[in-house]
Amino acid sequence: MGAQYAVELMRAADGPWVRREALVHGGRRWTYGDLARTVRGFASVLRSSPRARDGVAVLADNRPEVIAVQLAAHLLGYQLALVAPSTTYAERAELMRHSRPGALVFAPGHAASARTLATACGIGEFLSLGPAPSCRDLVSEAAAQPTEHGLPAAPAGQVRTVLCTGGTTGLPKAVVHTHGLYDALAALVGDHGLALPGERRLVCTPLSHVSGHFALPTLLSGGTLILHDGFDPGAVVETLAAERINALVLTSPLMYQMLDHPALAVTDHSGLRCLGYGAAPTPLRRQRQALDLLGPVLQHIYGLTEAGVVTLLQPGDHHADRPESLASAGRPVPGMRAEVRDDEGRRLPAGRAGEVWVSGPSVMAGYLGHPAATREAVQDGWLRTGDIGSLDASGALSLRARKNEVIMHASGTRIYPRVVEEVLLGHPAVAAAAVFGIPDGDDGERVHAAVVPCPDHTLDASALRAHVLAELGQQTMVPESVVAVARLPMTPTGKIDRQTLKDILAPGNR
Repeated sequence: MGAQYAVELMRAADGPWVRREALVHGGRRWTYGDLARTVRGFASVLRSSPRARDGVAVLADNRPEVIAVQLAAHLLGYQLALVAPSTTYAERAELMRHSRPGALVFAPGHAASARTLATACGIGEFLSLGPAPSCRDLVSEAAAQPTEHGLPAAPAGQVRTVLCTGGTTGLPKAVVHTHGLYDALAALVGDHGLALPGERRLVCTPLSHVSGHFALPTLLSGGTLILHDGFDPGAVVETLAAERINALVLTSPLMYQMLDHPALAVTDHSGLRCLGYGAAPTPLRRQRQALDLLGPVLQHIYGLTEAGVVTLLQPGDHHADRPESLASAGRPVPGMRAEVRDDEGRRLPAGRAGEVWVSGPSVMAGYLGHPAATREAVQDGWLRTGDIGSLDASGALSLRARKNEVIMHASGTRIYPRVVEEVLLGHPAVAAAAVFGIPDGDDGERVHAAVVPCPDHTLDASALRAHVLAELGQQTMVPESVVAVARLPMTPTGKIDRQTLKDILAPGNR
């Protein structure tokens, strides 16, 4: 194993990059030198706390201090647990119960929730990222620390990060990553990776999720991260011009909101080199819309909390006149392998659909507190992703559905929601669509759909059902019901929350 990523980053921050702009948040602008000084201060305070040695949890929105705490914890060799503010109290408590941190660092706006969580979970150290009642202020204490020229440098083997899955069935699981995740991310710098040296990247999805880690290659290559507290399409469009943004990553549903914002067409986005998207099926119509509006900047990212980045489809591989290229998730990134296997774990030939299995340095060490689930998910170094897809002869991956989203129709037919969604989205009256199965007694499931009508269009469920039948030619794939909704519910990670739709739209609940 090579040098620890945080050690390497801080050496550059204290040296050749010291005056470069590293982080922007609101009116604050940090150079790499500012980042290094903050990390040193945070590390000094945390090192003085015996409780923090048991691990550090962070509950905060996107802000420079979150990155500084992460680097400080890893330099010290302390386990880091990232807690998403968008999660419920029960989900946060579950993460704390399994990761068992000794210290909780929180943003002042989350003081009440953090205090309740710390008390309930027996967390002994309570540190705020700024003034907050009845607790230690990590920022002010760090600023008062004597200037240190050196930094702690725990070996790479001590790096442990805990992230939560973003699933919608049951409580999320706590995923443990080792330094392999950071080795893999460091390798994704360059023309065929996630980041170009010196780029300016907008981050408006949570740093607390694995997608937040996808911004690290920008810092590892001397670029600048512009942090937004959350996603607002108008603010994103404005920032593209104001900060000369080169890159950003959005889930597909968030990308649609940006594309539909009226200001985008009149905003200077000429600096944009790469718009990463993924986490949900992306209709061809939307991909073509993005290419028309923004040019050849699309980058499809297939990744998981349990495996980091698995495949990339680069901007040069998106061809508006070749639907098969837009349907691809790309090829595995360096160090990662992908196979498609059947239900018995046997490798399938090119073109056959099955479960995607992946291996490589960024595959998780396991689920905290769930040894049986870990054994089921990781077998001989291969992770069962739960995604259904196929590989072509060149090794490019195409995704069809989550395994638990495949509709087992009452007729015995397996139906992939994406196929029906693509047809619905091809209708001029439909702006967004989600297809899901609802149990029909003991006989299996029936197809149902929720759609967001386009402005100035009225939903005609019969017409949409006829449209699906005409396009697909199979009655089993025609939704039993098509319900209009103002918006599709989303998970905290920006994916369509199909379970919520099932709960709301199941017969008897409407």
